Amino acid sequence: MPRAFSIHRDTKIWIDTKNLWLVVDAASAATGDEVMGLLAKSLDPFPVLPLYTELSPAAAMTAWLAEDEAPANFSIDQDTELRSTSESRAVVRYVRQSIDIDEVRKHIESGKQCTRLALTWNDKISFVLTDGLEVKRLAPLDVLKDQNDALSGDDAELFNSDMTLMTAELAPMLNDLIEALGGEKVVI
Repeated sequence: MPRAFSIHRDTKIWIDTKNLWLVVDAASAATGDEVMGLLAKSLDPFPVLPLYTELSPAAAMTAWLAEDEAPANFSIDQDTELRSTSESRAVVRYVRQSIDIDEVRKHIESGKQCTRLALTWNDKISFVLTDGLEVKRLAPLDVLKDQNDALSGDDAELFNSDMTLMTAELAPMLNDLIEALGGEKVVI
């Protein structure tokens, strides 16, 4: 029986066979899980494993803020979220505001951990890293946009050029991010 009000949506995925990345462009974990489930039904065997790092993102981001030093190739941007590990679950957010490092250190000393941190990689890509190792609000900066502005053509050509430029930068960015988090943790 046909469905009268079926919902259609596009979800972009990027499969990088060279660096062994599978990236899902999804705003929610549920959409990402749905895509992974559909891929698992389509591919037998399904050779995808979740990514784990030696350092937890929350511990690493908290250390970067406490030391006021971002890892190599990264800079800390203005959006930050600190969350208490106690029962109160108190939250402090900096949104589009410069971070007062002394104030942040006081929050860290009182038991808060960084759960979201805005970063920029090589002055090319800005994003927000979460404590769940999710990369959110990924955006190319003017350096990448300028390279693509010279192109004109149909939507498919523009999409292909955008995708080519972004994936050429995303692979090294993801590698640098994993390195900043202590490298990939091998789970047996």
